[in-house]
Amino acid sequence: MASEMVKAATSEKLKEMDWAKNIEICELVAQDPGKAKDVIKSIKKCIGSRSKNAQLYAVMLLEMLMNNCGEPIHKQVIDNGLLPILVKIVKKKTELPVREKIFLLLDATQTSLGGAKGKFPQYYEAYYELVSAGVKFMNRPNVVITQVHNPVPEAIIEPNKDNLSSRSNGVQQEANVQPVSDTSIIRKASSVMEVLRDVLNSMDPRHPEGATDEFVLDLVEQCTFQKQRIMHLVMTSRDEAVVSQCIELNEELQKVLVRHDTLLSVHPTTTTVPSNLKEDEEEEDAESLYRRYDLSLYPFIG
Repeated sequence: MASEMVKAATSEKLKEMDWAKNIEICELVAQDPGKAKDVIKSIKKCIGSRSKNAQLYAVMLLEMLMNNCGEPIHKQVIDNGLLPILVKIVKKKTELPVREKIFLLLDATQTSLGGAKGKFPQYYEAYYELVSAGVKFMNRPNVVITQVHNPVPEAIIEPNKDNLSSRSNGVQQEANVQPVSDTSIIRKASSVMEVLRDVLNSMDPRHPEGATDEFVLDLVEQCTFQKQRIMHLVMTSRDEAVVSQCIELNEELQKVLVRHDTLLSVHPTTTTVPSNLKEDEEEEDAESLYRRYDLSLYPFIG
């Protein structure tokens, strides 16, 4: 039964991730942790598939299971030797989406579990192996870890972000290997969302270079994970108040994530002066150019 469900959820014929099937598998494991073994074995086969889509959907399913089912899944991932396979995929020159997804998943998971001194240090070791090998992606600066026994890797933080970073670290270091209450899930999602929103509010929309900082990208990844947990609550909770609160929170999370995507799409504007302009226009002073640029942004002024 479990293998058939995983096979359907990771079918290469799917055009996008099947949320309903993934949530159904999460519920199966949550109700019967003994099913985790069969589920992980099936996911392991799919991750080894030659189909790019099946491989990506398998990693996305694994991500949902890790975020929602905790310890039973983590234990089976380790016992079934899935971590070395994930590391190998990231090291090989395969499809970028799968490689980056696995790298981000290992990073976020080892952090949430307490790093090298957490209950499952194997995740930290897998992540550290990739970092030591120099694995990096275009939107994520290379991370350097100088001490193997450092309990939790430190995020790269911009100056003047001390308050924000302390709040973020508090969210990152809370282990989630045991079932947690709906209130706790909502609180964690709200906390990380507020941190990311504060950081984005501090950026200049015209010069959003900070949107690609390691610190910010880690927050975005956390928000994405928490958004999935909130959606799971919406689908499974029988408490109308909780469902209502989760729907509202999900909308706020989506707004923050969309805002970050918008900042990533902004490129500094450079003005190219055509060669056929008159000499006096070419020599227009900087102050006039600045004034004209400013007014173009706010056409209703003046």
